[in-house]
Amino acid sequence: MIPLAIHGIGAVGAFGAGRHHLRAALQGEKRVEPEITEIKTKRGSHQLPVFRAATDDLKTRIPNRNRRRLDHFSQLALLGACLACEDSGSPLNGARTGLIIASAYGATATTFSFLDSLIDDGDLLASPTLFANSVHNAAAAHIAAHLQITGPSLSLTQGQLSLPMALLTAAQWLADGRADTILCGVVEEYCDVLGYCWQNYLEQKETTTAENSDPAPAFYGPGEGSLFLRLSRPAGTAPLYGYLEKLELNPNPIKSSAKTSTGPRFYSRPPGRKHPEINLAAPSQQLQIDLSQICGVLPIAAAFDLAALIIMLNEQTLYIHEPPQPLRILPFTESSLSYRQDWPPSQKPLTGNCYWITNRLNLDKREGETQ
Repeated sequence: MIPLAIHGIGAVGAFGAGRHHLRAALQGEKRVEPEITEIKTKRGSHQLPVFRAATDDLKTRIPNRNRRRLDHFSQLALLGACLACEDSGSPLNGARTGLIIASAYGATATTFSFLDSLIDDGDLLASPTLFANSVHNAAAAHIAAHLQITGPSLSLTQGQLSLPMALLTAAQWLADGRADTILCGVVEEYCDVLGYCWQNYLEQKETTTAENSDPAPAFYGPGEGSLFLRLSRPAGTAPLYGYLEKLELNPNPIKSSAKTSTGPRFYSRPPGRKHPEINLAAPSQQLQIDLSQICGVLPIAAAFDLAALIIMLNEQTLYIHEPPQPLRILPFTESSLSYRQDWPPSQKPLTGNCYWITNRLNLDKREGETQ
């Protein structure tokens, strides 16, 4: 893939709307409180913490008459896309802008609400608004209409691979010259069906007692939100947030001697699992990143981890809270985020999806690497 220049970040989650709110949550300046939802299952009623995301900020961007027909999923997507464009500080050329939206589950609340209306009222009286918004590319249509994007558009789903597939598609479009700018984002929403499945199946599986498990956090539950990046091909002027230099899907085990990153290497930490010792004095060591207390647990969590990595690289500061550590200013030009398939990491080789972020693109080094 070609390197992707990152010009803007649009983040929406339980932490708020915008890069600054995500940054405040990373710093520990903003406390994120989940909403406690009652879930009724065959084992009785349970209290489930849900990290919901508000879309009130759309009121200042879209007239109410247009916003009221958007479902929550589309509002999350549209708000994230608007924030990414605003964060970049430059207007879009709609004809040369591509739009990519990825989601593991799509508009689940809308889809199940439409199915309820179909069951209750029959096919002749089922809600047309719910049906329109349940279509998989409805959110992309709303974004394109509001931002006047007439370039290529794609809505895709690939489970937990939705983020890397969206980024790889963006890189291919830019390499092919199909667009000059790509608005690339992932979106996920919470619904009652997901909460039921979480409480009945996922929660019991994730929090089971095992040799490699710790007690789950007090507030451990599903989340929702959106994360959009405004991307382009590398140009003469350095982008605000550096570059996504490389992305590998489930690569072969990476040896410690491989040329992966000269800066900190982060790996995702599943909530309720043990973590290795963290040594901030040795930035080449692996550092854990766990945003489940900020965003909740969701299939597109890698997007928020990636955004956090971009912000830390941009500010040259490591925000590590597990275990608690003071803010550490540590100059670095590169960093990588790795999703591990094995756990605990112990001495096993590093495996999983890997993202390399840099604020100084070195094409000579890339040409010398073995792809």
